[in-house]
Amino acid sequence: MPGKKMVIVGEMNCDLFYKNEFFKQLEERVAERVGRAIATGIAADRAGLKKLVHEAIADLPKKNPGEARIKRGGNGNNSTELFGKLGVPIKLVSVTGTGSEWMKAELAAMGVDTSCIFQVPKTQPISTIIDDPTTTKIFTAANFKQEMNFSSIKLKKEDLADATIAFFTPMGAKFEPVLSMLQEMNAGITIAITVEIQAIDKLETLKQVVKNKVDMLFVNKADALNISGKQTIDEADQVLSHFAKIRFITLGAEGSLISSDFTAPVTLPVFKVKVADRTGAGDAFAGGVLLKCHELTEQGDNLVEHLKKASDEERRGNLKDLGMFGTAVAALKVSKGRTPSREEVGDFLLKNKL
Repeated sequence: MPGKKMVIVGEMNCDLFYKNEFFKQLEERVAERVGRAIATGIAADRAGLKKLVHEAIADLPKKNPGEARIKRGGNGNNSTELFGKLGVPIKLVSVTGTGSEWMKAELAAMGVDTSCIFQVPKTQPISTIIDDPTTTKIFTAANFKQEMNFSSIKLKKEDLADATIAFFTPMGAKFEPVLSMLQEMNAGITIAITVEIQAIDKLETLKQVVKNKVDMLFVNKADALNISGKQTIDEADQVLSHFAKIRFITLGAEGSLISSDFTAPVTLPVFKVKVADRTGAGDAFAGGVLLKCHELTEQGDNLVEHLKKASDEERRGNLKDLGMFGTAVAALKVSKGRTPSREEVGDFLLKNKL
């Protein structure tokens, strides 16, 4: 299938990282003032505590120096890098603002097809990330991000015709025109979406954005429960089954649940590894699953069609293999603090069993 690529639809932003000790200092000063109040017997009612916290914040220096660096960010960019490192040919579909040319050039140098990274005459979103010994906080420019949409972009069906899989990460209202175009094409392209509460805050929003069932959906447990409004994962999955034929629900330390329209649910535990950094574990899981789907498509069959023709035993085996590969990629990501290569994942699976 020459020239075929995995198409990623998502944001590419500019991330400004600050490494300092602002929150650590704040924590220490608040604790000191509250401790002093308790020791001296001062009544600590709500108003009093608020005053103590306010004084601690005001007492911090106005200028807080730290080490800074600028890099590409955003879910679309991050997934592009992840799949690229796993050896998959990628096309990124995204909308950026002015001053983003350097990011596009960096991706092109990595071999990414950047022909569908469109630029609008608006300010490029910048997210500020505070990396502190106490905590890490991300401040996003939501007002700028909303302007990075396809309302003024003339995306053509030919732009998407070379896709084996189209992956929306995360799915949101501004990407609905691209999803609708893909579904209208009916070209046998596997469509996968990640659902996160930051982009889809409630079930009604999901109904507006995903009008027709997609092939695959990735979501974590907390978001599945919040968006569906249900109390259990089984109940949440019943709701999500109206939006996707196959649902991958990650359960944190409990593993993952793979439900589908084709067979009974499959559950998988996690690999036991020493965790260095949990950031990006969900994206890594989805990356591993979709890599195996891409390999299947390269052999001439997409996942859904393959499952339709398979026996029930084969279906369960196929879904288990997908989940196991995704779990391995996630395990290596959190233990190494980086995206593994395809070879590293293969070696890991040879040496480790779920």
